[in-house]
Amino acid sequence: MENTDQKSVLRIETWPQWIAAIGVLILMIHMGCIDVWSSPYIEPLTSLGSPFLITLEEMSWVISLMNFGRPLGAISGAIITNYWGSKTGVLISCVPITLCWLFIILADNVNWLYVARFSGGISVGMIYACYSLYVAEIAEPSNRGMLLAMCMIGVPCGNILITSLGAYLSMKDSTAILLIFGFAIIALFMWLPESPHHYVKYNEDGKARSSIHWYHRNYDVELELMKLHKFIEDHSEKSIKDTLRQMKTKQFRKSSIMIVILIMLSQLCGVGPVAFYMEMILTSAKVSVIEPSKIVMLVMAIGLSGSILSVFLMDKYGRKILMIVSALGVMIAFTLLSLNFWLLSYGFDPKTVESLSIVGMILYNTAIYVGLVPIPPLIAGEIFPPHLKCIALCMVSCCAGLISFIAASTYVPLLQIMPEHYLFLLYAVMLLATVPYTIFFVPETKGLSLQEIQDQLSGKNKSSNAPKSNTTWTKEELNVNNISGHVISLDSVNTK
Repeated sequence: MENTDQKSVLRIETWPQWIAAIGVLILMIHMGCIDVWSSPYIEPLTSLGSPFLITLEEMSWVISLMNFGRPLGAISGAIITNYWGSKTGVLISCVPITLCWLFIILADNVNWLYVARFSGGISVGMIYACYSLYVAEIAEPSNRGMLLAMCMIGVPCGNILITSLGAYLSMKDSTAILLIFGFAIIALFMWLPESPHHYVKYNEDGKARSSIHWYHRNYDVELELMKLHKFIEDHSEKSIKDTLRQMKTKQFRKSSIMIVILIMLSQLCGVGPVAFYMEMILTSAKVSVIEPSKIVMLVMAIGLSGSILSVFLMDKYGRKILMIVSALGVMIAFTLLSLNFWLLSYGFDPKTVESLSIVGMILYNTAIYVGLVPIPPLIAGEIFPPHLKCIALCMVSCCAGLISFIAASTYVPLLQIMPEHYLFLLYAVMLLATVPYTIFFVPETKGLSLQEIQDQLSGKNKSSNAPKSNTTWTKEELNVNNISGHVISLDSVNTK
């Protein structure tokens, strides 16, 4: 009878976690829209038919200012998450992106677009500083990677949405649709409860129990509450001095530098600029079999398969192998683009080589969502202890914004000093460095609880934490290192 009761505890309903993840997914759709918003509107805004004509240089600033707003958003998101919780951070991040769409609707000159993109950048900085923490806190370790990867599907979905709207609707009409979705997502997150980690951190056990019960149905609430208390106690510092001392440790420095370099390798290698200027690149490649705007829609739609693959493969094959495959795929894509422009420079008929750029774009947009886009923020949400996570994610998001700003703002100047075939070849060579870096310096977090990840990074003996079949354990001991609802199987062990 005891074993039957124990097994019934294991049947946890996770659908509330999926509702929360779907909410983040919808918000990430907005992130995808703001990311490549420029692609369908560069030509209309810089042509004579524009309601307010802007230059290509001004358009470059419109594109880049989104990343310039990310550090402010990252700092704000970290502060809100630390004091009011990760769910509240996600909720507040919905506000700047909604204002972004409103400012675009009101725009009658380029200054409105500057403000809109800066506001959108604030939202991007905030969401990347807190969404992975929120999902990691409410999810089971067995599906944490899947939920985080699913959230990132929103980015390519947003890419598809804005390019499709941009092909058939005016800038203001398409933005009005996004504004409505902005209000809807705010309403959803106002309804969702805060994560139990936040309540436990501030000793609000009553609210923590309610949150645990909502996110982990049919689960032993008191047992989970006990685990969270131990997790927070083991990884919480009581003073600013202690926190600053922890930030000076080798483990924190190593983790921070590792994530920043990983983001730098992916962003400075042209991943962002290609998405921002995709339609312009296809036009420069003299693609004529289909209109460049329609090809962008096709590329975005096919690229969605990369995110779908990452959802199912993330927790099966691990983060590292997907990161390597993604980097190699994008490197091949850039090589194809370089070859396309190289052949054009030698006088080849554009119709005979245009397939290279089309295939290259499809491969690029599929490969980036397998690893380069979802994995760095996913790992960043997993490798830092809870008392340093807000600070770490803030630093990471600030650095990512700065790196993305540099990458986006330097694309046009680089084209002025070198032709496209040299630029894409340069991107491909730089991206190659991601492979050995991932192999030797990026930790594998697949299937590990948050506590087990900390033990691995701190060099503790993992075997000492793993239950063995010939060992007698208490129920509490079985779950001491098992955070956010991860329950160790009781079938192969004896309990007291």
